Amino acid sequence: MFLGLEIKTWLGLSVLGAIISTIGAIFGILLKEYFLSRSLEKWRQKQNLEKIYEKFRDPLILSGHELASRTLEIITHYPTVYLRRDVFNSNPKKQIKNSIDDPYFKRYKLISTLYRMGSFLGWLELYRQEITFLRSSNSKHTIQLERAVDRIRSDLADGQLNQNEDWQLWKDTLVFREELRAIGESLIESKGSTRTVIGYGRFCEHLDENDSNNVKHWLSVLLNFYLDLDENNKDFRKIRLERIFVHIIDLLLLLDRNSIDQRLINEYENRKPNI
Repeated sequence: MFLGLEIKTWLGLSVLGAIISTIGAIFGILLKEYFLSRSLEKWRQKQNLEKIYEKFRDPLILSGHELASRTLEIITHYPTVYLRRDVFNSNPKKQIKNSIDDPYFKRYKLISTLYRMGSFLGWLELYRQEITFLRSSNSKHTIQLERAVDRIRSDLADGQLNQNEDWQLWKDTLVFREELRAIGESLIESKGSTRTVIGYGRFCEHLDENDSNNVKHWLSVLLNFYLDLDENNKDFRKIRLERIFVHIIDLLLLLDRNSIDQRLINEYENRKPNI
């Protein structure tokens, strides 16, 4: 007997205490090594996603704004005098007159339109590649951005957007999702450890090369979408362009509302109810 308890009782309490102590130690290890480490990993991943978001926010704003401005111009003056096959095949050496009908000016407008779309797709592809191995669901910003981008891809890639009963009679051209990525990828270049989208000058150099290259190869897909827009009411590409404009502004509003010209906002508010 010790303090009124038998030795067996003391031994039983000692064993129980040891078991409780062991369980506590195991729980502590699990808490530290599993739950806390996973929590820390999720926090780091979220921080990495936020850094990537901040890294690409400004390039996406700039390229998106330029593409939205040009897209609005196209649908306002649809089908335009410059998105034509004969303009692309022309080779004027200089501007002769200050007019929309000047051959040099028309080809510049066509090539710059292709570059603006390609550049925008290039920045989207760079962003996509950087988040491929991260769980984007951990970041509110990336979830919203991916949804906005997917709507733009849908505007170009989804054939079922045309809900008209006579949809078979409409003229239409798609740019499929993998092609959109390939177009963007063709405009990406490495400068040391940095990957970026080529500038307009380098883009034009690729087009002027005699030999085949990735830029020229994937440019043909964009040309197929943009060239020779039809004035009649059954060219669904006009509707696609209107949707692209609205959804690019949606993206810009998500990234930075203050970056958008009021003129674009006004047009957006007028057109969005119809999309």
